[in-house]
Amino acid sequence: MGSGNSQKMSQAGRANGPELAIRNWDATKTQAPAELLQEAFELAYFLVPDRTNAIAILTRALEKLRVRSRRELKRLYWRDKHSERPIRRIARSDVDMLQWLIMFESEQEERAQEHTGAVSRASMIIRYIKHLVEITTALSSFYINIGITRLLHNYTTSEAQSAYERLTSRYLGPDEYRRAKSALMDKMTERFRGFVKVIRVDHGELRFETSDQQEESAAIVADCLKILTPWSTRGSCAQFMTSNGSDIKLKTPCEDARADQNEIELRCCHILLDPTCYSRLMEDLAFDQPDSKLALPRFVMPENQQKGGDNNAQPQHPPGLSQEDIDQIQRRLAISDARRRNINPRTLAILIDGVEQSQVELTRRSQFQIALEAGASLIEVRGEDERGELLLATHVISYTNNAFDYSSATATLTSGKLRFEVTPIVAQGQEPSRAVLDLTFQPRARWSRPWLAWLEFRRPRPTVPTYALVGLAMALLGAAVTGAIYSHKLTVLQQRLHEAQRSQPQLLPTAARAIISYTLTRDDQRVRGSETAPVPEISLRLHSTAISLELPLAETPQAGNYAAELKTFSGDQTLLTQNLLRPIRSDGGTVVQIIVPIDLLAADTYYTVHLHSFDRIDHFTFKVVDNR
Repeated sequence: MGSGNSQKMSQAGRANGPELAIRNWDATKTQAPAELLQEAFELAYFLVPDRTNAIAILTRALEKLRVRSRRELKRLYWRDKHSERPIRRIARSDVDMLQWLIMFESEQEERAQEHTGAVSRASMIIRYIKHLVEITTALSSFYINIGITRLLHNYTTSEAQSAYERLTSRYLGPDEYRRAKSALMDKMTERFRGFVKVIRVDHGELRFETSDQQEESAAIVADCLKILTPWSTRGSCAQFMTSNGSDIKLKTPCEDARADQNEIELRCCHILLDPTCYSRLMEDLAFDQPDSKLALPRFVMPENQQKGGDNNAQPQHPPGLSQEDIDQIQRRLAISDARRRNINPRTLAILIDGVEQSQVELTRRSQFQIALEAGASLIEVRGEDERGELLLATHVISYTNNAFDYSSATATLTSGKLRFEVTPIVAQGQEPSRAVLDLTFQPRARWSRPWLAWLEFRRPRPTVPTYALVGLAMALLGAAVTGAIYSHKLTVLQQRLHEAQRSQPQLLPTAARAIISYTLTRDDQRVRGSETAPVPEISLRLHSTAISLELPLAETPQAGNYAAELKTFSGDQTLLTQNLLRPIRSDGGTVVQIIVPIDLLAADTYYTVHLHSFDRIDHFTFKVVDNR
């Protein structure tokens, strides 16, 4: 990197971070202090050296923090009351979360610059380190240790083990370290696809091909890591040192009996990221110093960008935010808040780490599942009004013991409530951690406003016949009872099917006829070959209250659950959703079975069942005919 950029980072790295009062900032109670906004802007500008883009990054980060901060504070409270529990993911304060969200949000502008080629090797070093810190701090100090020790530097697996054991007194096998490194390699390869090259080194280990300019980059790396060290721990190095005469050693976080688990985790995070503390840790372990162990990748770029200065030249010290800039940011946030209070969208978009995964219809109650891969960190819910797309809610995914942790939250929307629930899936052998995200939307009761309007009849006004009020109340009560009866009806049908499977010879004829079973054929199998097979037909029988649909699996059943959606053939309406389905054995092989009440189906109509597994969706189309 050129001297100008190095000096710029040094100046940014010398900042002491927010003062104690700012560190304890509560985003649910007050606006961000001007000093914190300035600190946040400088970080955004450091990552993307363009004033307009930096302000946009900061604004988006503040908006995400605004719609999720209250839940994170509850997590901190939970830790205070249960400090003896195992270490979970790093529960950040609002200040640290703002810092992380700026890293998260900057990727949009980074990729745009990379697409046009307007980026230098110096910028790629910063982005490489930033992304490594971003994805590891979303998990735990264990992953930070792997990222810094095994990817940013080329310490061995045993040296990484020694460092983590020294910090935490946790003793994990070498396979845990290798799996974690492999997972991080995959994520870094995905982010920098086309810019880095993976090669095999000694003993068949996969690593990034390294640059031959490691020494020249040492100052850049140190300054970058100092900037990205959590703001809440800035200036804490002296607290982590203990002296015995002239001998100064690192005091590990687990030695402090007064610290709770979250504080220990944050201290480990600081020691592994802060260059001074990390160097002291390696010195205490008698390992080579970090400067001599750097392993920055060789970025595949045009020759003029490899050797030239930063194409995105900017002043050595970023211009500060003016009061007008701060007022503009606050106005944008206030406008978004007002839009959230008034928006009434028909659908919601669900995004995982910025990638849209599904759409939720808000016209009725719905429930569905999304598979989560290890490392997923942020769920976003977006709607759309007349002004365009709008962020409505976020949910931070939690981890414990380097795997998914159960978590849940509820977002209150104008049209109802959306509940998030992340449930871990038990991993088999060496499988990476997986989880299922359950989303349930519960619309507001339609009778709420008429009921409130009825209360206003107490005011003096033209008389309303009593029988009309009674009729209205009975109609509302009937609607509620009908919903409960339908739910109970489906439960009874499922129980009856299970009874039929266990003791079919003993069932009475009427019970045996209550549920008819059909085995469907996957659409891709039906259309395969020289001729297309006809769409299966299902008959509406006179004495059938429900049908059982058996959905053959395309391959060996996977660990975990399946989810099925019954939709109209056009896909514009979902009639039924069933989750947490387990494969069962049948005469034709392994199938997933769902029960469909007959009153959901109409004669001479096509329907499609969408069967969701962890990594695929299969479709089963059938036609309902009435030959009763």
